[in-house]
Amino acid sequence: MKDRIKIQNALISCHDKTGLKYFASELVKLNPGVRIYCSNGTFKELQKVAASNIVEISEYTGTKEMPTGLVKTLHPKIHSGILANLDDNEQKKYVESIKAVTFDLVAVNLYPFAAASESGGVEKARTNIDIGGVSLIEAAAKNFLRVAVVVSPVDYEKAISELKEHGGCSIETRIRLARDAMDYLSGYLENISRYYGRITASLVKKEYGVE
Repeated sequence: MKDRIKIQNALISCHDKTGLKYFASELVKLNPGVRIYCSNGTFKELQKVAASNIVEISEYTGTKEMPTGLVKTLHPKIHSGILANLDDNEQKKYVESIKAVTFDLVAVNLYPFAAASESGGVEKARTNIDIGGVSLIEAAAKNFLRVAVVVSPVDYEKAISELKEHGGCSIETRIRLARDAMDYLSGYLENISRYYGRITASLVKKEYGVE
């Protein structure tokens, strides 16, 4: 394990794209060889600022996104690249065998479930339950030993400043980011749990026309 990690490969998939162009362009300035792997919407957002550095996730995995973006990042080439312990020869061989890259940075924020559940019906709330993003955050936070996870635009400037000053992201920062990511995730899942505690079978039947 290294104290400070340089960002060579980043995975970015954000619903809230606030500050994202700045973040990506600064990553490229710091390391012109950085590769940024993006879901479709994020890829489109970053084309003008990091065109030669970005790769669409579907191109990388060889699997098209499911219609409406229902499945984008749930793939062994994604999660092994986040979770792998590179000091374990068997895990390293596995990553190499499926031609996966290893990610140093994961920047993700989730569908706006809380707002959707307050302003619409069951279907709107249900479709705003994020699956892939939750999994990415959990995986990256678990492997803080070599991966930095960022879930808030507020942390973009902090991360860039540290990379500029020290050339890498420290273990102290990775632990803090992992804690913040798990707090964010905990709040997100708690909102969903509470919502499920409020809805009733009769409400669902009425909305979906179940007799």
